[in-house]
Amino acid sequence: MIRVAIVEDEDIAARQLEQCLQQYESGHDIRFSSCRFRDALEFLEQYQPLYDLIFMDIGMPGLDGMEAAVRLRAMDSVTPLIFVTSMVQYAVRGYEVDALDFVVKPVRYPTFELKLRRALRAAEMRRGQEVQISVGGVTRVMPSADICYIEVMDHDLTYHTQREEIRTRGKLSAVEQRLPADTFFRCSVSFLINLRYVERYSGESVWVAGRKIPLSRGKKRN
Repeated sequence: MIRVAIVEDEDIAARQLEQCLQQYESGHDIRFSSCRFRDALEFLEQYQPLYDLIFMDIGMPGLDGMEAAVRLRAMDSVTPLIFVTSMVQYAVRGYEVDALDFVVKPVRYPTFELKLRRALRAAEMRRGQEVQISVGGVTRVMPSADICYIEVMDHDLTYHTQREEIRTRGKLSAVEQRLPADTFFRCSVSFLINLRYVERYSGESVWVAGRKIPLSRGKKRN
C-alpha cells in the first residue's frame, strides 16, 4: 500500500489526481491510500512522516504550496514531493525544496503516469527494505522506514512505529544486522533508532518520534 497525501484546495484538481491514481491501480499490481488536505497549513500542523508520496498545489490561498514545501522540508527532507500547478513558471523553482517533479493542471493521465512511475521508484528507495516480524506464530511484514526505533529488555524486543508497538522475542544485535546501516543507528545497548525520525540530540540523549532515548558515551562521536 502506497500512502499518498494530496494537498489541493480545488475539488476538481483533487478528483483528477485521485482518478489518475485509480487508473494506475487498474493497470498495475499496486494499491494507493490517499488523504486529501484542502489547506497547506492544516497539512503541516498535523504532519507526521507517514506518507510515501506528496502531491502539493502551488497556488493555494493563505499559505501557498512553495512556502509550505519549505516548511515541509524542515521536518521531512526525503519524502518525494510533486507540485501540481497551472503556473509552470513557479514550478521550475522546485529544485529549491528538492521537489521530484511537477504536473500541470488540468491533470492528464498519460503525463501523470510517466511522472508517477518515477515517483514510485523514489518512494520505494525511501521505504527501505521489508522487515519480517514474528508475533505469536504470525509473521508480519512492514517497510523498515515505518520503524521509528526498536528497544530491547532482556530478550523482549519492541518495535515502535508511528501507529503501534509490536512486541516479540529476539536479539537486538540480530535485528541490527538485517536493517540498513545508513538508516538505523545503535545509540545504546538497548536502543536501535531510525535516523529519519531523529528530532534533536544532546550530549547524553537523542529525541526520536517524541521520546527521549539515552545516547551512550561510546556512541557520541558516531
